[in-house]
Amino acid sequence: QTLAGIRSFLCSQEIAIMIHSFAMTAVVEFLSCIWIEVSMFVCAAIVYLALSTRNIPGKDRPQQRQMPVATRRSSIGAAKKESTNLESDFDVSSIWEALRNGRLREAVVLLEQFPAERRSGLLTTVVPRLLTIAAMEEDLLEATALVRDAVGFIRPRSLEAAILEAHYHKDVKLCIHLDALGSILTVPKSQAIQTTLAKTYKLGAESLRKVVRDSSNPLPWQLAKAMLHACNVIKDRELEESVLERTGQADRAALRCLVAESEDQLANFSASRPAANDAGRREHVLAVIAAIQDKSNAKDLPGAISLFEAQHVTGDTEGAQFLMCIIHACAENGDLIMAKKYLSKADILGVADMASLSLLVKGLMTAGKETAAESVLTEIGKMGLRVSQSSYHGLLHFHVTAQDRRAAWRLVEEMQEVGFRPTAVTCSILLKMTVAPAHAHQLPKVFQMVETMEKPADDILLHSMMQACLRAERLDLLAELTQRHLGKLPFTTPLYGSMIKAFGQAGNIEHVRLMWKDMNTRGVENSAVTLGCMVEALAVNGETDEAWGLVQETWQRDHQRQLINTVTYSSLLKGFGNQPDKMMEMYKEMKARQVGCNTITYNTILNCFAQCRAMRRVPQILQDMRTANPPALPDMVTYSTLVKGFCATGDLDTALGLLEEMRKQGTFKPDEMLYNTLLSGCARQQRLKEALEIVNEMRSTGVAPSNYTLSMLVKLLGRCKRLGQVFSIVDELRTEFGIRVNIQVYTCMIQACFHNRQPAKALALFNHLVAEGLHPDEKTNMALVRGFLQTDQVDMAVDMIRRSCKGNDPTCIDANCVDLVIAKLGVESETSKSLTKDVEAARSRIHHGNGHKNSAHKSPSQGSANCNSFCQFPRANAKNWQKAKAVSSLGQQISWQA
Repeated sequence: QTLAGIRSFLCSQEIAIMIHSFAMTAVVEFLSCIWIEVSMFVCAAIVYLALSTRNIPGKDRPQQRQMPVATRRSSIGAAKKESTNLESDFDVSSIWEALRNGRLREAVVLLEQFPAERRSGLLTTVVPRLLTIAAMEEDLLEATALVRDAVGFIRPRSLEAAILEAHYHKDVKLCIHLDALGSILTVPKSQAIQTTLAKTYKLGAESLRKVVRDSSNPLPWQLAKAMLHACNVIKDRELEESVLERTGQADRAALRCLVAESEDQLANFSASRPAANDAGRREHVLAVIAAIQDKSNAKDLPGAISLFEAQHVTGDTEGAQFLMCIIHACAENGDLIMAKKYLSKADILGVADMASLSLLVKGLMTAGKETAAESVLTEIGKMGLRVSQSSYHGLLHFHVTAQDRRAAWRLVEEMQEVGFRPTAVTCSILLKMTVAPAHAHQLPKVFQMVETMEKPADDILLHSMMQACLRAERLDLLAELTQRHLGKLPFTTPLYGSMIKAFGQAGNIEHVRLMWKDMNTRGVENSAVTLGCMVEALAVNGETDEAWGLVQETWQRDHQRQLINTVTYSSLLKGFGNQPDKMMEMYKEMKARQVGCNTITYNTILNCFAQCRAMRRVPQILQDMRTANPPALPDMVTYSTLVKGFCATGDLDTALGLLEEMRKQGTFKPDEMLYNTLLSGCARQQRLKEALEIVNEMRSTGVAPSNYTLSMLVKLLGRCKRLGQVFSIVDELRTEFGIRVNIQVYTCMIQACFHNRQPAKALALFNHLVAEGLHPDEKTNMALVRGFLQTDQVDMAVDMIRRSCKGNDPTCIDANCVDLVIAKLGVESETSKSLTKDVEAARSRIHHGNGHKNSAHKSPSQGSANCNSFCQFPRANAKNWQKAKAVSSLGQQISWQA
């Protein structure tokens, strides 16, 4: 390599000597022809200078400046000579010092402070350097604005000088930036500029096309030659023909011959070059990208930037890979300023296309940097660039999964601002945000977006809309949606099944029948899932006979018998949950038709026996579970159902035996619900020993008791005259498991106090729960009033009624309790009359507060009837609420009952 360097140096020296001797010979020959004219011109100049200096006596002669030559390349040298002369002035030297050090803002300020009468001569030499420094700035738009404010109109000659100098130093990046700066300043591009840019852009197809578009017709010879050479290098035949068509008729034939010769030379050069160079270049690019990624993962962003800046980045594929890699690193490390800088650079180089930017955003999301991806996406939109709509959908899905509704809607607005209209994918993702009735207000907005889509909604989107209506309990929107699309869109079998299930869970049996009828009328093929949805919709709404008739009708059709399966009969069995005889008849029918039973089917039958207290039929079902093929193994629901049934029928020993069997098998661990069921059975039979053993087992196995557990335990201890143990065990469990005792537990403790003849403790406990911020309910007040009446403390009972009637939120008391107190006092007594007025006033406050919710309420006429109305009003309201819940969310009610 050293020898090769020496040879190249010697060759360059020999060439320089030859050029110098040739130039000297030409100059001597030229001067020999015109030496007389030159001599006369020199004499005249001397005489003129001698006479002009005498006109200003006493003043120093100003230093003469050499005028810049307006030729192409000589303008650079002339500018340098003139700048040397101007630098003798202090102000001018300050400007040039700032330009040499790259301080653009300081140079602009000094230039604006320079005297106006001397600025015009200075601008000719300063502007090229000023343009070069501005092109090197990070914020090109801001630098362009500074140059425009300081200089005003930029002459093409100044831009030409800057570009020629950059091209002379082979600084491709600077040429590209100067071209962009000239476009922003709307500087006309001369033939020299266009020729230089064509040579510079020979490795960038998009940039070359831009130069061709901006050139005038016909193309000059030098410009066309440079463009054709660049087209030949990048092998763009279409652009090559476009250049040839825009040349003159006289030059076109010669240019075609030149193109053919260039193709032959390029082919010979490519054939002689080793193919290993391309492979080595690719390996180098991959190695640098891997190194940048390693630096980024190690949070060493400056190191990654240094690696990138050391590369020669152009507008080719490798340059695009480098730029996308460094932008990814900047965004991943949170430096959005640098990411924006490199995005601008990619835009200038013409590599910021949709595919590359979409891959960039996708890569950030894959790495788990969703916040950085959204920031980059926002910057891309502000710069006027575009990514694919799938990039927005990926981020939208992230926000919806995180339940960040505000960010999701903000992203949708940004997507619409850049020109993307909502699609079915957009609306489907937004519908997933509706997971509860509290989000129902978002549905109309999403439905409106569906109407603005370019394509009509398909079956999948309609299915998502219906499911969202069901989750939000917006049955009005569901019915409207069905009516709008019914008859217009060919519904599929799954869509019919979804609608039938939705209306069935909503309790709208008329729409269920309408959907089933429409499906059969249109000849849509039925399926096992759709039939199961129809049977379940009828069964849960009390139409069990109709559901059974539908199953029988389907069985009569030989080609539809395969639609009836275990799920169909399981849904049908749930409808006969309180009719064990019919359930057994249906169970026998399943066995006769060889429809298999699973564990869910057997649990449904056992739950019916437990609710109807028909536990005598349980052994046969358990035997069938063991002998089934394959055997239906019992699960936790099976054991819980059996324990509940045996406790309800008073067979506590069998229930405890099942618990012991579960301990021995070790397959299932008893949960709190199972323990509470056993405690309830122990409380009914006052089996205190077994109850305490169950509580100790819960504590040892880590099963946390609930307030229901405490209620059962307090009831049992109170009935067994263990009042002291009531308070001690409640305190122990509350401290050990962090239970916040509710009003139901306090009510049971008050009842235990009265059961043990301790009214003072009951009153103290009542004052304690009020101090803790709990609000006594109807059962609490009833327990206190009845307890004081049983201990012949009528005054205390009257005081409890008055306390419940005070305030803006009076508490209801059972009407029979009020009647008993008035009977003890005497109907005509003053205390009784006063108590009646207080009850009426409380009833009036309840009526004004809640009466609009219950239109069936009627005003009472007198006395104890007033008390009865006062007390019965909240009960009626609760019943109406339960009825409303049964209509709106029947599926939840059935799950609770199960």
